[in-house]
Amino acid sequence: MAFLDRARAVEQAVRAVGIPKPRAGIFLYSSLTPDLGFDTIEQKVTWGAGYVSIAPAVRGGSGGTTRIDFGDGSSVSASILDPGPALTQAIGTPYDNCGHLAIPASKCKLTITGASLKTADVDTSNGRATVPAWSFTAKGLSRPIVVLAISTDVLQPLVEPAPPPGLDQGLDPGLLRVGWLTGVVDGRALTFNLQHGKCDPDLRAHVVEFKDMVIIGGSHSPVLGGCVDVGLTTPATVTLAEPLGDRAVISAATGGRLTLYPHIR
Repeated sequence: MAFLDRARAVEQAVRAVGIPKPRAGIFLYSSLTPDLGFDTIEQKVTWGAGYVSIAPAVRGGSGGTTRIDFGDGSSVSASILDPGPALTQAIGTPYDNCGHLAIPASKCKLTITGASLKTADVDTSNGRATVPAWSFTAKGLSRPIVVLAISTDVLQPLVEPAPPPGLDQGLDPGLLRVGWLTGVVDGRALTFNLQHGKCDPDLRAHVVEFKDMVIIGGSHSPVLGGCVDVGLTTPATVTLAEPLGDRAVISAATGGRLTLYPHIR
């Protein structure tokens, strides 16, 4: 009953603004940092806070342009990002935890001491691709940091679908969020990930169908006792009464349209 109520609320919110169109472009299934490892917690926190600088002596130079060839036989021309923009893009939105977690702010400093252009193999919506990447050495770091040198305008990262305005983003305690839509089998079976806690019992996948959209999500039985473990995912499948066709697949949790990411498990 809780899922049906949520699905009705989502349907109304989506219809109020119109069903979002599917995302266009080439999607990156791999990380922007194919090789990212730290020797200390201070280094990890510093990276997340964005306190990363490039030593003046480092000369990465302009990478120019390249052609990316994909596993499906297609290709695209792209500019190679310089080291600075590539670093900024890889770090993303900083989360400044320096001065917390018993880490003095004075230790939140990571200096790039070298940069060399190489390649990295990544998974994309067009298949496997070899793309340029910067290999950075850093003071106090035992191994290089490798970040992609291609803009996310070319290879779009995985993102949460945007919710429609006015939809309450709070969920009933017994409902579960959908992670990624991972497959459409024979036009009727939808496979996706359910996000849940370690102690959530009796996981169930749900779907409500409409003529122009299907809404998917999950639920679990009441949790007995306290349990703080979260962040797990479990594959789930629902079977549609009618072939999916061009209907939009909508997350019951966010109300956003889900993009098919078949390599995400």
